[in-house]
Amino acid sequence: MTMPTEPERPRAQRGGGLILAVFALGLAAIVGTTVAFLPRGPKPPPISVVGGSFRLDSSKGGVLDSRTLLGKPFLVFFGFTQCPNVCPTTLADLGNLLDAFAKEGGDLQAYYVTVDPEQDTPEVMRDYMASFSERITGLTGSPEAIERVTRAYRAEVKRVPLAGGGSTIEHSLMVYMMDRDGGFVGPLDLGAGHPLALKQLHRLVAGGRPS
Repeated sequence: MTMPTEPERPRAQRGGGLILAVFALGLAAIVGTTVAFLPRGPKPPPISVVGGSFRLDSSKGGVLDSRTLLGKPFLVFFGFTQCPNVCPTTLADLGNLLDAFAKEGGDLQAYYVTVDPEQDTPEVMRDYMASFSERITGLTGSPEAIERVTRAYRAEVKRVPLAGGGSTIEHSLMVYMMDRDGGFVGPLDLGAGHPLALKQLHRLVAGGRPS
């Protein structure tokens, strides 16, 4: 796979926005269908249709088993190292947010899962993640393992050809907020600015449902 040229970037961004919109509509339909079949009562049992267990190679060495994350909230974001601008921009912004959160007494880790495992080996992920916050860990694995994770998180992933040759990958842009039980509670709204995003993180860590 080759890096997109500068003229291709606006087109790729528009495609990414479309993927995210389709994902959001699909997720709403899934959640609506699930809620419709929940038993009626004053306190219906909590349920999440997004997320699941995983074992992936960490950019910090070794293997990360998601079972070790139980008991503490975390964030998940999908992308790939040759993403031209959206992924590195989001990673940098997220890292700054997590650093600001730490200054307010918060403690939260984020995990960047590649959607291009054949290119993004553990060594490539280690070198790439060195440019971003220590609070973000890169994760990779076999194509089969990555496919299981993207399916579990309902992440849209599509490889598309570029006009000048080669290809790129369009994927969901959401930063997933996961609670201490590994359940999905909602998307982190980085676009609204850090003040709102920090409030979301504080609610997440406190065990609330970020709005």
